[in-house]
Amino acid sequence: MQAYLQVTAPFDGVITERNVHQGTLVGPSSGPMLRIQEVSRLRLVVYVPEVEVGGIRSDQDVRFTVPAFPGESFSAKVQRVGHSLDTKTRSMAVELDVMNRDRRLAPGMFAQVLWPARRSAPSFVVPATAVATTTERTFVVRVRAGVTEWVDVKKGAALPGLVEVFGDLKSGDQVAVRGTDELRAGTRVNTKPAADGR
Repeated sequence: MQAYLQVTAPFDGVITERNVHQGTLVGPSSGPMLRIQEVSRLRLVVYVPEVEVGGIRSDQDVRFTVPAFPGESFSAKVQRVGHSLDTKTRSMAVELDVMNRDRRLAPGMFAQVLWPARRSAPSFVVPATAVATTTERTFVVRVRAGVTEWVDVKKGAALPGLVEVFGDLKSGDQVAVRGTDELRAGTRVNTKPAADGR
């Protein structure tokens, strides 16, 4: 009878959820009593822009931070690169292993990854609102001699309010701060600097 009072997990771990208390009646249909997670090694999944995937190496070391520990960074190692591209975000999942022997990190934490980037083509940073996306293309609206034209781009790294783009752009080009497919190519417009002077 005593054996029925002891529940043993097949692996070491930490109890992260308890659904029963002393005296609770349990049975096969009552759902899980406890949730145990093995947290000494975690898996971090990062969605990397298409233009960055070519620079990723297996076993590459990457640093990341979490809001729970401001001012500290942690290490992860590239374990697997997905071979399927998300057609909506043009990004690919990269899985990294995180050794968490001191168990300070917990499953489900959000991480900001400091990803080392290598550029094989020149890129520019524009306001995130400048990039327009339709079912067929992603583009910015460039203005030349007061006339609009669409320039196809690919997204790169994202910053607060900004995004890196790759495309047929040159230093000094004027780009509409708010890109939209309603601003058709060939439209004549008057330009003025953005509110922040850019």
